[in-house]
Amino acid sequence: MNETATDVRRHWRAHLDRAAAQLPVAFSRAPDEFAVVSVPLLRDALRRSVPTPLVVAEDGGWSIFLDGYPVAADGTDLDEALDDFVVALIDYTDAWIDRLHSVPNHQHAVLLAHLVATSTPDELREWAGGPARTAVTA
Repeated sequence: MNETATDVRRHWRAHLDRAAAQLPVAFSRAPDEFAVVSVPLLRDALRRSVPTPLVVAEDGGWSIFLDGYPVAADGTDLDEALDDFVVALIDYTDAWIDRLHSVPNHQHAVLLAHLVATSTPDELREWAGGPARTAVTA
């Protein structure tokens, strides 16, 4: 990584074009290092890094859990549970950005926070209950 923030700033459009083409763009602003990545590429990587939500049908309703995170939802049907789960994800991410990011037992949620922040509610809903998800009946 040889480019500096000044170098990237001078050729910002070209660097955005590289990121859009999914080519690496990295630079430093001492002492920190950064990368410019397209949101779809980042979102895909984050989805692979965060545990898959567990969707469970039980007692005539549905529950959705995210193992290792304080995010869960229930609903009388799957749609309601998914809607509540998305709200829970967004609420947790807002709290994480505001104050929980510096709390030791929440610092591991950095990738989840980035996933939620770069996704629409519909994208989060599809991730949580996508077609590949198999519901477990308790």
